[in-house]
Amino acid sequence: MIIFQRRQLYIWIFSILVLNACSVNRSTMFGADIIEYTIPLTAKAQEKKIRKDSFDSTVYLEASEKLIQFSYAILMDKADRLMYADYYTAREYYSEALDLFLTSREYMLTALSLRHPDFKSKMIHKESISFTTRDIPYLYWLSGAMAGSISASKGDPSYLIDLTNIKWLLENAIALEPGWEKGSLYAAMMSVYLNDTTGDRDSEKKALEYFELADRAANGNNIGIYVTLAESFAVAKQDKDYFLELINKALSMDINADKDMKQANLLSKLRAKWLLTRIDDLFYM
Repeated sequence: MIIFQRRQLYIWIFSILVLNACSVNRSTMFGADIIEYTIPLTAKAQEKKIRKDSFDSTVYLEASEKLIQFSYAILMDKADRLMYADYYTAREYYSEALDLFLTSREYMLTALSLRHPDFKSKMIHKESISFTTRDIPYLYWLSGAMAGSISASKGDPSYLIDLTNIKWLLENAIALEPGWEKGSLYAAMMSVYLNDTTGDRDSEKKALEYFELADRAANGNNIGIYVTLAESFAVAKQDKDYFLELINKALSMDINADKDMKQANLLSKLRAKWLLTRIDDLFYM
């Protein structure tokens, strides 16, 4: 999701974030235009709330969520696609996304510090914190902001240091409620292990185990995890047959099966269709 051309440390992630359609092909933009224009407006409204009530952790959470959604669903996907046609414009999108991810990161650190004094220091040192289930959204979206910063910066070492923090945040959230939000935490951990740089020999096994857990928690309705596994795992393995199996599975799934995931699933399908057009670039044989 991340060294970080593969950047899936959170294509997954949010089954609400995944990917808008190709900016240069308006026929595939259905559903993405709405997101592109409404999310920034909502984010600005939340930023005003922060200025009015800077001691309310929820306003930071809501603002950060919108900024991260916009950055992943619009800016990062446009950048990914344009990298092959217009490198310099793509870099502008990555830079804009990075700025928003860093803003979101600071929002979430502030929010968690309001909820748990000295949070940042405790996170860095991996100290025990008495989290509750109400903290899960904060842990989740902070991990998303951190992962986005790594991805948008293309693995800049100054942001890579957050990799251990991402894992720690997600582990704490999973300990509280493993199946939260239809397997969103499992899906996130899948991507963590798909993009693991620690040399853990069991990373692939753990990633596939989390895929299964995420799939079950979503009752088989999360199209995004199939696209992520195809793009991050099958491509890395240069396994074209498995890639096509996963992409075809994603394309055959009903986006209306779970109304809460409909928008995410629509965008994931658009990503899958685009990946099919790049199959000759993704596989060398």
